[in-house]
Amino acid sequence: MIKQGFPQTHCTLANGMHGSVAHATHLTRAHVSIAIAAGYLDEPPNLPGLAHLLEHVVTTAPLAASPNSSLLTWFAQHQGSLNAQTDDHVTDIHFTAPLELLEQAGLMAAAQLATPNIPQQVIHNEVAAIDAEWQARQSSSTMRELAAFAALADPQHIGAGCRHGNAQTLAQDLARLHNALAVFHQRHYHAGRVSIALISPWGIGPMIDLIQRMAALFKPPIDGDGTRMIAPRWGRLHSVDGPAITSDVASGMTLLWPLPPTLSGSQFLALTQLASAVNQGLLIEQLPPSLNDYCATAAPSGATDTFHLQLSGHLDAAQREALAVALSERLNSLLAALPSQDESLWQPPTNTEQLAPAWFTHARHQALARRFSGTSSTPPFSSSSVRFLVPDVSTQSKGCVTEARQIDATSIQRWCGHYGVSDDFPSLADTAWAACFIPKAMMTLAPLAEKRLARQGIVVQQRQLAQGSWVMTLGADAVAAMGTLLESASLTAKTPAHGLLAQQLLQRLMPFPDTPALWVSHSNGAEAFGQALRLLVSQPIAASGDKCPSLGTISETANASTAIMRTLRLPGTPAQRWLLALAEQYHSAAFFQQARYEHQLGYVAAVRRGDGAPCSLGYVVQTADNAEGVAATLTNITDRLWQTFDEHLPSMPVPPETPLAALITQWQSLLAGTTQPLHRLPWDQLALSEQLCAVGDQGRWQTHWLDSTGRYWVSDCSYKP
Repeated sequence: MIKQGFPQTHCTLANGMHGSVAHATHLTRAHVSIAIAAGYLDEPPNLPGLAHLLEHVVTTAPLAASPNSSLLTWFAQHQGSLNAQTDDHVTDIHFTAPLELLEQAGLMAAAQLATPNIPQQVIHNEVAAIDAEWQARQSSSTMRELAAFAALADPQHIGAGCRHGNAQTLAQDLARLHNALAVFHQRHYHAGRVSIALISPWGIGPMIDLIQRMAALFKPPIDGDGTRMIAPRWGRLHSVDGPAITSDVASGMTLLWPLPPTLSGSQFLALTQLASAVNQGLLIEQLPPSLNDYCATAAPSGATDTFHLQLSGHLDAAQREALAVALSERLNSLLAALPSQDESLWQPPTNTEQLAPAWFTHARHQALARRFSGTSSTPPFSSSSVRFLVPDVSTQSKGCVTEARQIDATSIQRWCGHYGVSDDFPSLADTAWAACFIPKAMMTLAPLAEKRLARQGIVVQQRQLAQGSWVMTLGADAVAAMGTLLESASLTAKTPAHGLLAQQLLQRLMPFPDTPALWVSHSNGAEAFGQALRLLVSQPIAASGDKCPSLGTISETANASTAIMRTLRLPGTPAQRWLLALAEQYHSAAFFQQARYEHQLGYVAAVRRGDGAPCSLGYVVQTADNAEGVAATLTNITDRLWQTFDEHLPSMPVPPETPLAALITQWQSLLAGTTQPLHRLPWDQLALSEQLCAVGDQGRWQTHWLDSTGRYWVSDCSYKP
């Protein structure tokens, strides 16, 4: 198993602000987080959504240095990216920037957060955007979980209500709303609440110099700012209905341990370390046979003052109480036995694929730790304080599925060897791995199989997609471990449904084969692995779930939402793949601006790419009404974007940042019909220019639809329900 570690330094910045920097020599871009120790539970009680609105406004308002751009559009125009998250106790704005623009990007972002320009028109636009976001998320499991957290809160606590915000809760006079935003900003966006975290290949000294300059732009801490401590929110209720599980888990529940207000910052950070360790199989012995899997999270979104354990399987009330006692004892014991954290080294979790999200989570945890300033050494896990989220199995969605079928097991695509991944990470030259893909079926592993392999030092990664499912093992004896996994696995025809409709639709951009496939690092054990795969796919796959409604009934569904994606599909030559990568990069900002603001097509407005042979580029929106009109506008926007395309714009390939990402990128390339991922392909400007002229002849435009009822269809022209 490959464990990454990066030298890290914590420091006190200008005005007493906290800073963290980490040195990662292999990065080609920098990742920066500016976190504010304030969230939606710090809002005025009568203004739900104010913190969320401020996050939107500071990222979309005109920049002082570039009035025609916002933070969002500037980063999209300069080969970077920016996003933000408002949580219950922390808000963070995080971005990725090319190294040559890091100084400019960092100072510009800090200046905007420290002294934002807040025009009333931007406030008006972002209230509409938050309302569209609210509408798009109404039926999501995330919103149902937040509702469960609110039900567990003390009725007198601000957390007992929904704080997302929408057009109704933010329906204030714009001048009054502007004043409320200004007061909230002054109270919380100062050096006493803000922290900056940066990881890049720069030296520690230059990175500290940069974040010192960024910190100097913020106002000093407010005297007597005693509101930073987290007020206990959890009420007397110990069990509520949780969000129904809609993926491969038949039933499950969640345990929440409220963190005591006397917790220290160092104890809180130890809990984040504990969650990572626990997920390596340390709770297997405590779980009864009826439980299939678990996942521990310290400070989950929406309940960052808790330790969260999600279980799959079924327990009655008495079993839940007994398990809470056993797990509390075990977690306290594991926490006490944890080695002291080495603050000079940042180690992302073992299964980290993308480094940026892991770094941003680390930065949020650092900001949260500042809100826990107690000194008590009392063990934080108490069975008497556990809260339960227990889903009603009868209300769980079974999803839309195809009929029972049989996969052709006579033809299995096979690849053996490294295919250049050791060029990305030399450590992979001495690492074993195995991966397999099964089309149009969902693979379910045996109970706790992933956790048992984790205890042996083997990482397991799994994806459930609309096109099928794949699983990968990484570590010593990975090939043999894969064979064992498949021998005890099962297949269903159930279609997964993760995230917003638009996110589900974007999954369909990647091409996948119609036959099973496998990839191994070496031939030793590959034959037994192939035989196990053949036996698994030769089993009949029974239908499960609910029948999807007919196309004609979709428009009659109350409050239905529809994701619409217009795609350009090309055969997938190297020049075509580069062309779509370039288009994704330079269309993102313009598409976001036109779709979200100029035409108000909905909250979601994104450009994403599916690399391979064929390759595709998708422009997706999600709307709650007038799908036909939205589709027509989407077509007009994308047509105009391609009419003004400049293929001479510079492009920078971004190599994978972790060994696991290198393997997954190569695996997806093989499945997509290519042998090399894009970042290893040479740049050919002449071929790119020629390809742009041929897009009209070789490209195929289509419109993809996914309704909230689960119905998916494709059209080559207008919307015809």
